[in-house]
Amino acid sequence: MAAAALLARRAVAPLATALTLQRRFVADASHELRTPLTVLHTRAQMIARRARAQPVEQLTDQLDQLVADTRALGEVVDDLLVSAAAEQKPPPDTVVDLAEVAREVVASMSAYARERDVELRVEVEATAPVRGAHVALRRALTALVDNALGHVSAGGHVRVRVRHRPGCVAAEVVDDGVGLDPAEADRLFERFAHGTAGTGRRFGLGLALAQQVAQAHRGSLEVTGAHGRGATFTLLLPLA
Repeated sequence: MAAAALLARRAVAPLATALTLQRRFVADASHELRTPLTVLHTRAQMIARRARAQPVEQLTDQLDQLVADTRALGEVVDDLLVSAAAEQKPPPDTVVDLAEVAREVVASMSAYARERDVELRVEVEATAPVRGAHVALRRALTALVDNALGHVSAGGHVRVRVRHRPGCVAAEVVDDGVGLDPAEADRLFERFAHGTAGTGRRFGLGLALAQQVAQAHRGSLEVTGAHGRGATFTLLLPLA
């Protein structure tokens, strides 16, 4: 009987794990999507009302914002999918140039940085090969840049630097913003945690996702900073 019970528990263990992951994903999705969906719905209602009272060409700005809202919603979904994939299976063993990933991220985030009047620059070495998933690494680095932009005032600066260190590659996201309380550093990587300063667009999964991706790639994520002196988030990955 004892042996049968043990075999039964082993047989249902994968199912229990799958159900736990499913519940966690649903909880994450519900939490993360509630706010952007509300914003999107509200903006669509406003545009619909104004379209009845003014020419469509006068709604260009509002329509552009609607497009931006849908893009932000898509980014949240991307984060959720990358997070779920990282929990269920290891990343592929393919060579990814982290310098090229950094250039892509800065190019995609440059328009948002300009809107906030923040200078966003990339400083990379020729190549920085690591092993893993290009999509996951791009989402992780995007989350770090997004976090930095949300904590820098107009006229501030964000630098993305990729350089070699002994046996590894370091991708540093450096800002001169409001900084952070060193005592909060570890808590910032918890899912749905909030710091005490900043106005970043997306909260909750960003830094937790970046750390999760780093660990899945046999790396780590470090943070340094102080109140009023900016912060530096460093993604460390083994050199391919």
